[in-house]
Amino acid sequence: MNEKIKKALRYSLFDGASHSVMVGIGEHYLLAYAILMCATDLQLGLVATLPIFLASILQLFSIKIMHTVRSRKKSVLLFSSLQALIWIPIIFVYSFVGIKIPSLIFFVSLYWVFGLIVSPIWTSWIGDLVPEKIRGKYFSKRQVATSIAVFVSFVLGGFILTYAKDTLGDAYIGFAVIFVLALLARFASVFFLNKQYEPKLKIEKEKEFALKDFIFHFSKRFKKGHFNTAVLYFSFISFGIYFIAPYIVAFMLKDLNFSYMQYAAAIASYLVVQVTLLPIWGKILDKYGSLSILKLTGILMVINPFLWIFPKELAHVVFIQIYAGFAMSGFMLASFNFLLETTTPKKRATAISYFHLINGTFIFLGSISAALLIKVSSGWNLVAFNDLFWSKYVIVFLVSGLWRLGVSLTILPKLKEIKIHKKISSGDLALKVISSIPGKGLQIRAHVHSGK
Repeated sequence: MNEKIKKALRYSLFDGASHSVMVGIGEHYLLAYAILMCATDLQLGLVATLPIFLASILQLFSIKIMHTVRSRKKSVLLFSSLQALIWIPIIFVYSFVGIKIPSLIFFVSLYWVFGLIVSPIWTSWIGDLVPEKIRGKYFSKRQVATSIAVFVSFVLGGFILTYAKDTLGDAYIGFAVIFVLALLARFASVFFLNKQYEPKLKIEKEKEFALKDFIFHFSKRFKKGHFNTAVLYFSFISFGIYFIAPYIVAFMLKDLNFSYMQYAAAIASYLVVQVTLLPIWGKILDKYGSLSILKLTGILMVINPFLWIFPKELAHVVFIQIYAGFAMSGFMLASFNFLLETTTPKKRATAISYFHLINGTFIFLGSISAALLIKVSSGWNLVAFNDLFWSKYVIVFLVSGLWRLGVSLTILPKLKEIKIHKKISSGDLALKVISSIPGKGLQIRAHVHSGK
């Protein structure tokens, strides 16, 4: 590995951390901001997913932009800077009398458009930078840095909001402060992106493939178990995830009456587990491949929505978040690497843009379907099930779990590796991960060797 690439990968860690500060202290609090402005469940779903859906359509132009500019670096710098600036109107929508939520949706949509336009271009860029043999190790290291940044910034955001609400008597002041910090963090990310080396972009028109060809041949390529199969699986899983994701925030802040600090503590517990496990998942990925991790974590994620039916205290929510952190940390790392493995460098940016289009569509459909279900089910007479349906959000937790179960049982087995890796069962893989956790490994190994 030459010195230019080494420096680029180092700066990429700083870029990732800076970007994640924006996510932790800004993006993660957008739904709480909407709740402050009295958003309905449908509006929460729109704030959370309509911007992603619109951005997933418009990001199809990212390839044309990249080819026109003929520089992935310049393209990423431009749209990353625009994304940073969008925090300014987001801060001021609170003063837009009568149109607060529609204005928030509009500006959050621009935020996601600029972010997702960058994504396929950046993926192409980083895919050319990171040598294939160290992808698991490097991306897990990068994700550890980003997760720590999200964790620290998210907790800081909780402190700022709590101080603003309890001491200053105005939560909006806290939101204004954290969104300014998000803006500054994104510009720090732009600074580090500018420091990175960009390998020469090779544009070969014959290697590109049109969206209509991708859709027309989708079913045929789906049977191969590679990229198309992964696109459908990840998109269906995203439908299940976003069937509940926007409403978990409302569930904690409204039904469980969590303070901003309790909300921050709940999310932080997820992030702590993520930071702890990512290096372990990375080593396992390099040895056993992405698919072995996807098969384990894909099944584990089925259980998570059902757990949300029961919690009524912070301790219960923290347990759920620890479990979710275990499953999602491996799933996110493996899914990103599986997409890299099943795309060629020349087609990668285009392929990722098509993935975002389909995935973004299912994300939007998931949240809107859930909002409609919440509205319809509120009129049902479920007196006999009052103990179960103690919250209006329980119904979406149940449906999300059943959906994930069906998807994981039907599509997950169809995924196939392109490169052969050492085989390991899901049970042994889970034990291997748990036994590698600092402070727990010796205890677990002792039990295993003693036959307990």
